[in-house]
Amino acid sequence: MLNRSATKRQAMLDAGIAELAEHGLAGASMESIAARAEVSKRTLYKHFPSKDAVLEAVLALLMERVDPLSKLHYDRQRDFIEQLREVGMREMQLICDPDFIRLSRVLMVECMRSEAQSLRLMEKFGEKENSVYHWFQQAGDAGQLGQLDAKLAADIFVAFLKSSAYWSSVIAWQPVPKKAEQARLIEEACLTLLGRLQTNRSR
Repeated sequence: MLNRSATKRQAMLDAGIAELAEHGLAGASMESIAARAEVSKRTLYKHFPSKDAVLEAVLALLMERVDPLSKLHYDRQRDFIEQLREVGMREMQLICDPDFIRLSRVLMVECMRSEAQSLRLMEKFGEKENSVYHWFQQAGDAGQLGQLDAKLAADIFVAFLKSSAYWSSVIAWQPVPKKAEQARLIEEACLTLLGRLQTNRSR
């Protein structure tokens, strides 16, 4: 259970996320964040000395959400399809996480604002998000992808899930799929990739 100070800090961070998502770093103001959080500017500055500090805290939260994917490692002793489903489940849990969705909007706004900011944020955030691609590379090294390029395989798999369950939530503010639909989409993503692998092998 959060103590009073932690609860207040979370309220300020939530307000910062909402402000950054709506206005970006350039358009956001500490005064507006304080007003959203219903705290004084003095209290806000005590926790976050600047708008940039708020953004850095948002990025830290985003990386916390992505961190479980960094634990993915292909196991040569286990069934490939079973592991593929697990990768799909991990990815689906992430992209359907309401906090990840709202944090993603902040990241997108900042990436669109300037090329330099985009490069900085992607460098900071990219390594953790690339964990799924590392898993596919390991699976490819184990001979599970045949002649299919590991990055292409990962793109096919992740793009299927994100196009079905992520972008509509982030961009169009649609609700995330229900659990049963999430399971169906994971299975469809697996079948789509397996179909591509089968096509490659039959050539």
